[in-house]
Amino acid sequence: MERLLFVFLLTAFINLINTLTRSSRLSGVRTGSLATAISLFGVVYLAASFANTLQAPLLASTVELIIKNAYNQALGIAAAADATGTQVYQQALMGLNYKLRFVIVGASLGTVAGMLVIPSFVTSFANAINAFGRTGSVFKVIPLILVSLFKPGSGILKLRMTSLTTLREIVTTRMTTPKSFLLWNLASYSLWTCNVLAGLYAGALYPEFRGTAVMMAAIVGNAAIVVNVMMVDPVLAKVTDAVARGEEKELGLKQIIFYLAVSNLLGTILAQAIFEPVSRGLMLLTRWIS
Repeated sequence: MERLLFVFLLTAFINLINTLTRSSRLSGVRTGSLATAISLFGVVYLAASFANTLQAPLLASTVELIIKNAYNQALGIAAAADATGTQVYQQALMGLNYKLRFVIVGASLGTVAGMLVIPSFVTSFANAINAFGRTGSVFKVIPLILVSLFKPGSGILKLRMTSLTTLREIVTTRMTTPKSFLLWNLASYSLWTCNVLAGLYAGALYPEFRGTAVMMAAIVGNAAIVVNVMMVDPVLAKVTDAVARGEEKELGLKQIIFYLAVSNLLGTILAQAIFEPVSRGLMLLTRWIS
């Protein structure tokens, strides 16, 4: 349970950073240093990448233990061909299903947390960009950030809340950008959220080739990334450039960042619905190639 809770927190952190990814563009526009903003956010994203490298093996080892123990017990009751259909194995699958869905809840909570800290992040990241412009070194900016942790409200880190007026303006103003990209983001984020978990569960459904099933999850994950890169990111880039050139108001970029964050949240919720169908699809694909 302690390991699962740690994975839950890692998942929440990864999704928090993913939610903040788009808002870094707004900091770049405000400081007039868009390229610097994108580059510096890579430093922030390294933390999420490191968390991701921890999440996968921790989850995999947890699933392996559950499958191994249940499968060995099932073999004492039935032949290998019928082991996965035994009651003891089905109960283990049900417990695993709940555990993996619990991890997806962590993705939802992390996304909500990211949405709440977007105003603070935009201001703080803009301060970090300006600090980098003055010092010219990431290693000189990091101590300034650490000092801010012990002195809230001073230095680089600033706490901000979205005003009701701004939020009302974002919601009520008609968005000129076609909204289809939000649906693409919803689809891609839901697939990205559940792809690794679905691969692990597919391996539990078909334990004889669970390694192959886990590798199959990369197909879903890469498909989600391709959809996002082709259908979502270009729209965000176009609006960001238009705001940076002064052709559009900053509100347009705020709207897209807000609605993409909402779409991410809905994507994590949709991931709960598609988790099992995707898992069974990966299991069938694994059976087909094995």
